[in-house]
Amino acid sequence: MTRRNSDGGFTLIELLVVIAIIAILSAAILPAIPAALDRSRVNTCRSNLTHIGIALRMYYNDQGGYPPGLAALHQTGFITDDTLLLCTKTGAPYYYEVPKPGEPVDTTVAACVDPKTPPGERPHSFRNSLVILQRGGKIVEVGRRGAATEPGTETKPERTSWKP
Repeated sequence: MTRRNSDGGFTLIELLVVIAIIAILSAAILPAIPAALDRSRVNTCRSNLTHIGIALRMYYNDQGGYPPGLAALHQTGFITDDTLLLCTKTGAPYYYEVPKPGEPVDTTVAACVDPKTPPGERPHSFRNSLVILQRGGKIVEVGRRGAATEPGTETKPERTSWKP
C-alpha cells in the first residue's frame, strides 16, 4: 500500500516536475517572440506605406505633381497622422525619392529605410529586410529569405490603389 499525504498538498517532486515542464515549454516559445515582433513591425510598415501610396496618389491628382518630401503630405492634409511617416522601431522618417517622369513602375519611391542600407542595419533586423513602395503601387519586402533580393524585383507583392 502507498501512503498518501494526509494534508492533501503536493509533494516536492511533483512541484519540481511541474516547474521543469513549464521551463521546457518556455524555452521552446521564447525564440519565436522576436520573430513575431519583427513580423508585426513589417506589417505596420506595409500598412504605413499603403497609406503613403494612397496619399501620394491623391496629392498627385490634386496638385499635378509629387510632393518634395513626405512631410508635405501631412502639411497639406493628405495624411492626418504624422506618425505614419516615421519608422515604428527607430522613429526615423521614411526614405522618399521624388519619382521622375518616365521612370519604370518598379522604381522605389518610399521605403522604411534607404534601400542602400546594409542588411545588418535595417529596422527589420531579425529578417534583415526592408519594405519598399514602388512607383507602380506595389509594396515589396526586400532582402528576406524567399523575397526579392534587389529593389526592382518582386515576390508576392501587395497591390494598393496608387498608380499614377
